[in-house]
Amino acid sequence: MAVFYVAVTVLFLVDADWPILVVNKAFSGYGWPPVFFPTEKFWFSLAVSVPATRAYLAFAAAKKPVEARLFVRILCISLVITAALFAWQFVFRRHAALYALGFLIESVQVVFYLLLHRKLR
Repeated sequence: MAVFYVAVTVLFLVDADWPILVVNKAFSGYGWPPVFFPTEKFWFSLAVSVPATRAYLAFAAAKKPVEARLFVRILCISLVITAALFAWQFVFRRHAALYALGFLIESVQVVFYLLLHRKLR
């Protein structure tokens, strides 16, 4: 998972709008409304720092088995908050595919880390 987070960090560094563009185009033929591009890049710092922090936590969990449960808990907190906000945006703001996919991707990771957390007991 850490490598995945590094890849997402690099993707956001190269072109933070690319994921929005791809999802908007992929789902436009199915009637899903698009998510508009931000006119300012205020959130760019967070878009890069969140997957970078998750990459560090995942690498640290792999390298330090004694502390792995703590790192996994922190990852889960980050993922649950993000999944909840994607769900909120989908339900209350715009029924866009990007929010539904964000919720799904974050939720799958939560399940993965919860299963891992149980194994680490």
